[in-house]
Amino acid sequence: MARVLLIEDDVAQRMIASFALRKAGHEVREAPDGEQGLVAARAAPPELVVCDVMMPGISGYEVVAAMRADPVLVNVPVVLLTAMSDRQHMRQGMTAGADDYLTKPYKPAELCEAIQAVLARREAQQKAFIDSMSGMVENALEQQKETLGRQYETRLQREINARWARSMAPGADVRYDHAFVLLADLLGSAVGAEPELAERLKHAQQTALDTFYLFGANHVLPYGSKVIAVFGGESSLTTPVELRAVRAAVALARSAGRERAISLGLHAGPISLVAVNDGLHGDHGQAPVPGDTMNMVTALEETAAASGWRVAVSPAVAGALEERVAFGRRSVTPRGEPAIEVVGLGA
Repeated sequence: MARVLLIEDDVAQRMIASFALRKAGHEVREAPDGEQGLVAARAAPPELVVCDVMMPGISGYEVVAAMRADPVLVNVPVVLLTAMSDRQHMRQGMTAGADDYLTKPYKPAELCEAIQAVLARREAQQKAFIDSMSGMVENALEQQKETLGRQYETRLQREINARWARSMAPGADVRYDHAFVLLADLLGSAVGAEPELAERLKHAQQTALDTFYLFGANHVLPYGSKVIAVFGGESSLTTPVELRAVRAAVALARSAGRERAISLGLHAGPISLVAVNDGLHGDHGQAPVPGDTMNMVTALEETAAASGWRVAVSPAVAGALEERVAFGRRSVTPRGEPAIEVVGLGA
């Protein structure tokens, strides 16, 4: 178990989180805002920090930035807590150096699970570093382990960020041998005047973009009144890709409200995106290549819409999620494959 510093200005939220962490066996110290949290961290460095984003005084982003600038606290992992309304700013927190995040409201078990995952990741990084050393380097490591460990993690983070930037570069063909592909119909069979529908579509697509990127999508592509999100490849996030994909689907479905028609299909398989460039005018973008994965995810979305479901997944996705997701009814797509309803996230 770990020494955890909990920084949360909401008394009720802080009490719930503190109780859950102590029950899980962690040693917990509490701070009501960012300034006091930094003072506490510098006085007795914790093994992990759980920090709210929106607080009076300095924000959670600024807490992370201050820690990453402090040689004593630079390697202390940070899990950020944010409301869904903060989703458009979450990239800022991850860029500042946060290790993971949870959206409010969250279950106590999810908080404990996220902390365990971050701690396990840090332990694995240290072990991989030590195992790779031999001879003189290993002898030097015994004398300078902490310094070299910080340098290793800094290089690793730079490489991950560089690969992310390369994968997101405009105008590049991309191939994923295995990715989780999410197709969301944002308006369904909505009717109305063209200006009204245009405004609704703009708002719905912006919400979808924010939500998918919040949960770590590698690509988000407008698709008429629909949106395609691709989750795959390398990521600095600790939450498994399949769990991030289904969390994104459930979060978008919940944010739409029952009064708005929305249906989502989620499937796992190979997919390619090709560059669509206009060298004369400078426009660029990407488009999915037709294939089994796109056909299947389209059929799943259509099945969800026809069955009155919000989210439909394939057996391949359901098997990867196991007990992490609550499943409901079953049906068959127009192509004849099984489709499974997602009714919520598991405990």
